[in-house]
Amino acid sequence: MPLRSIGRSAREAWEVPRDLLLGRYPAFVTGGGLARGEVPVFVFHDAEPESFARKLEHLSRNGYATLSIDEYVGVLRGSVPAPERAVLLTFDDGRGSVWSVAAPLLRRHGMRAVVFLVPGRVPAHAPRPASEHAALMSWEEIDALARGGLFDFQSHTLLHARVHTGPALAGFVTPQSRRGYDAFDQPLVRDGERDLVGAEVPLGTPLLQSSPRTSEDLRFFEAEAVRATCVAAVSDAGGDAFFRRSDWYRQLRAVFGRVRVFGRLETSGEQSAAIRRELVDARRIIEERVGRPVVHLCYPWHAAGPTARALAAEAGYETAFCGKVDGVAVTLPGGDPRAIARLGEDYVELLPGEGRGTLASVLRRKWSRRFGSARG
Repeated sequence: MPLRSIGRSAREAWEVPRDLLLGRYPAFVTGGGLARGEVPVFVFHDAEPESFARKLEHLSRNGYATLSIDEYVGVLRGSVPAPERAVLLTFDDGRGSVWSVAAPLLRRHGMRAVVFLVPGRVPAHAPRPASEHAALMSWEEIDALARGGLFDFQSHTLLHARVHTGPALAGFVTPQSRRGYDAFDQPLVRDGERDLVGAEVPLGTPLLQSSPRTSEDLRFFEAEAVRATCVAAVSDAGGDAFFRRSDWYRQLRAVFGRVRVFGRLETSGEQSAAIRRELVDARRIIEERVGRPVVHLCYPWHAAGPTARALAAEAGYETAFCGKVDGVAVTLPGGDPRAIARLGEDYVELLPGEGRGTLASVLRRKWSRRFGSARG
């Protein structure tokens, strides 16, 4: 497990040099200027107080405007000219730090942002006491921010789901995998006619190879009997306490090795129905809560197969936000509104202006973060 984490971190650390060689970054990342019509779109997940404050101060000090999503789409369509210095700030998932950190800082600087929500996972109320850390914003907090006008709220699909795609073992449901942001990486588990998410999934449930629900991969429905032996073994060994054993994975892997994995692949009709529900229900729920049209989509994990792209258009989404887009460093006016390129938050401070950072400093922070977390 640690070796796998280190290997993944090493690959991620070398992504930037590789993508620079392939021309996947705009000129400002390596010290150049902003080209005419360029409005960079930045993606955040969490808002870390010191880092986020520093980024907004760089934007404010150098006269950058933060656009609303409607203003940004107007620029893309060519109905309004691109301001000389403008950016779009986006947040994926609707995490708790948007409420506790990002909102006060944006308000202080007179700036705004877009949040792509996962309405099927949003809790009704904020945790009590209020000082308790929340993985995701509650509907109470989202309602308050929607009234304040700082944020646009758009769709990140209903559940931000992953699904099993084959019988190979990838891991097990643990106390940690069911909580907070980690639950997004835990694939859906079918129980009768419904899907279980997060803490609904029994401890010890085998997790198989998986892909994002909006990818083109068909879902593998493992028989419920496949899970029973492992779940029972964990329950008999003390539930949560079992995972405090240093050899818990080896023990559970041995139990799984005695299980015959069988099941079936979904049909293309089932796939379309499931993806349509992710897109349509997310739009409906967010519109009901915030009272504004939801016509902008961000694909989870930036994964969108042909089926998802066709269904997104059918569901009424006018734009789709991605990560890196082949051949597109920044989506320009007249570019594809259903494949909008975004840059990581690290690059905000590389925008032209006083106090501008360097790519070398960004890479040092990235490598320090990734290898540090891999060692931990």
